[in-house]
Amino acid sequence: MNKRVPRFRNAEIDEICECLIRQHEGKTYDTKPVDIVDFAINYFKLKLMYVSIAENDPNKLSFLGDGVAAIKVYYQGKIQSVLIPEKTILLDKVLKYPHERSRRYFCIAHEVFHYIESILTNLPVVSAYHREFDSSREYPMEELSEMMSFRECQADRGAAALLMPSALVRNTCLQFTNGKNICIYGENVFTTKDKEILQDMATYLGVSYTALTIRMKQLKLFEKHKLDEYISNELHLNNGKAGG
Repeated sequence: MNKRVPRFRNAEIDEICECLIRQHEGKTYDTKPVDIVDFAINYFKLKLMYVSIAENDPNKLSFLGDGVAAIKVYYQGKIQSVLIPEKTILLDKVLKYPHERSRRYFCIAHEVFHYIESILTNLPVVSAYHREFDSSREYPMEELSEMMSFRECQADRGAAALLMPSALVRNTCLQFTNGKNICIYGENVFTTKDKEILQDMATYLGVSYTALTIRMKQLKLFEKHKLDEYISNELHLNNGKAGG
């Protein structure tokens, strides 16, 4: 499996995905949220199907078919093993709920990028699951290795690049902040006001708060400050003592 993994630098992934989205969305690609469903269906002619996935891991939320690998699903009250044709993305029915929009979009984008890999490298499509890591669950080493594999990490980067092209994220920042920088203190801390702005941006783009902040870190869009400044200015503490 590892020998077949196409390896791209992050800069390549960003550039390729941005170009694909620009071709699909046209002139508004950098000003409106990406329609990842239409991109999958009409640009790449992929089929999206919602099913009740019945694999042992409940965090397996989507699956890209290759015409070879089967997947377990609930059908007519029974668990059945079904062969999934190529160019088909299965999504668990739980993702259909409106409040699951960001997870639904990310799963679609993740599987689409796996398909893009096959086109870029002229290799057959390889089936793939997208699953969310559950910190409360103990994974067998084989499953953990698969989840953290280079291929899956690369697909996550590709999904982020498809949903959040750099030009779109930059323009969205300008729109929601009126041109002001969002400050990050240390590696992960934001003011309450900036958290609200980031959440509004994430909702607008159809992604999660976490996905957006990771993407903005990748694009170096935050103004970096020392955590001491946050402690002093926001918490009004100095050397561990409450300010007057």
